[in-house]
Amino acid sequence: MTLQKTFKESYANRLQSEAKKGIGIERYTMPEFDYDKSQTLIIPTLEKPDGLLEKMDAKDNLKSAKTLYEAYAKLTPLQASDESFWTYLTHVDLFPYVQQRNNAVLEEGFDDAKYIDNYFFHGNGGLIYHPLAGLWWDVNCTIDNESSEPYKYTDYLFKDYGLRVTYMGRYALFRHKEQVFGILQFLMDNEDVANEHFRQRTRWIAQYFNKLGAVRQLRSLNRDFFYSELIRLKDIILKIKTDEDVKTV
Repeated sequence: MTLQKTFKESYANRLQSEAKKGIGIERYTMPEFDYDKSQTLIIPTLEKPDGLLEKMDAKDNLKSAKTLYEAYAKLTPLQASDESFWTYLTHVDLFPYVQQRNNAVLEEGFDDAKYIDNYFFHGNGGLIYHPLAGLWWDVNCTIDNESSEPYKYTDYLFKDYGLRVTYMGRYALFRHKEQVFGILQFLMDNEDVANEHFRQRTRWIAQYFNKLGAVRQLRSLNRDFFYSELIRLKDIILKIKTDEDVKTV
């Protein structure tokens, strides 16, 4: 059994700092990333999965997300929130996958520090924007292990990048699985809501529950509450067609 490695936190931070400053950009264009092997640690409680890189598909985010999650299904929330761990995977174990997924780095003359920060770290925002951590969390927050179709919400989430990252993934509500299940089931069951003005309507829904969460404890409620609440609000949601409507309806 081979145990999983990670970077020391100070080294992971240094790599991102260097990326932001444009230091060592050429390392991201090479077949292997040149890193300091003395700056790694072993995670004694986590086994390194065999053959993970070969199973990942840079052209299929959904397939890769499921593969990555299944490989690290035993991650604790604390481990899955560790930026050093994801930085290690991005730069070592799964570097060729991340490189192929963000293949502008393979173009001749590549020299874009911001691109590296955005697509090899999480320069666009929190971990949900990270090329690997985002995929893992997308599955973790949507998999329903009590269902005969555990990935049905995951499959739906990946149909729309905005829903996956911008309108659900970056909000605290995404960590409350029952809330996620209720919202996604409503969208799946109500095509008249989801087939038109999807971006605006999902944005409104996310903002509605974020506001409600400020005055009511939502984490104790199950999926039926969120589903029923959206059914109650359906006529209002159908009126939302523009970005301005999101603000005023």
